[in-house]
Amino acid sequence: MSLTEYYSSEIDVVLSIIDSFYEFENNKERQEWERARFIAYMTIKPHDIKKKFKKPSDIIRFGWEQQKIENDIKDLKTKMETSRRREQSLFDKLIKKR
Repeated sequence: MSLTEYYSSEIDVVLSIIDSFYEFENNKERQEWERARFIAYMTIKPHDIKKKFKKPSDIIRFGWEQQKIENDIKDLKTKMETSRRREQSLFDKLIKKR
């Protein structure tokens, strides 16, 4: 983006570009951390006599992975509750028809 384009653009566009830049940088940093963890995993694995480390995340779990797990658990609970309500509704309809 040239300086002329920058000064002539809307604030929403500039903020969007800044957000995209920070997201790109965060993803790049995550990849570097995951690469370092994988190298550590491959280094430790031959010496893991008790088979304690089955996957790289067994060495260390990053905050963004923990957050993803928590979000997945919330989504699963929501889906289970929705399914339970739907099943209960169908069961109630079946009972009423009898």
